[in-house]
Amino acid sequence: MLNKKGTVGLISAAAAVVGVLTAAAPAGAAGSTQASTAQGKHCVVVVDKAPSDGGVSPELYRDCADTAAKARALLASPQAKAQTNGRAIQATALMTWYSDDQLRGNSTIVYGNAGTCDSSGYRLRPDGYWSTNISSASGWGRCTVATFHNRASTYAATFRLPARNLGPNLNDNVGIIDVFYG
Repeated sequence: MLNKKGTVGLISAAAAVVGVLTAAAPAGAAGSTQASTAQGKHCVVVVDKAPSDGGVSPELYRDCADTAAKARALLASPQAKAQTNGRAIQATALMTWYSDDQLRGNSTIVYGNAGTCDSSGYRLRPDGYWSTNISSASGWGRCTVATFHNRASTYAATFRLPARNLGPNLNDNVGIIDVFYG
């Protein structure tokens, strides 16, 4: 939410963030189409650190299942091992995205291949499904703050995680998420 000076202010709210990403998806990645979330209501995504030029964290692996537990178990699959050089099972949970406010509904847990959040964190780009369906989010470990940017890049708001409601300007309208320790 913008403060009186027109800058992005920090909002304390409960939120969980889970999502499927599109940036730098490896060719043939499991669940790498927009239909993946529709086919499985709960997903896992493994990303690497964002490049220093401000780009988006590259996606290393993605897959979905009908339950969150089954989706998490996919991190130990042969496909996940192959696409992440065996590191998916050791990746650290960063955030969970939810399709409904109050941390409910379809979900995606985003995992970081380079460990938990630090002050620079990770830069995430939700795929077509999540960019029009994120309503709430939560953080894991040191991932305590997230800045959500709308799809048009004309509005941004920073939330202390979890964020139970992203508000009218960001609900179902998220283009980029910067998640970090703060």
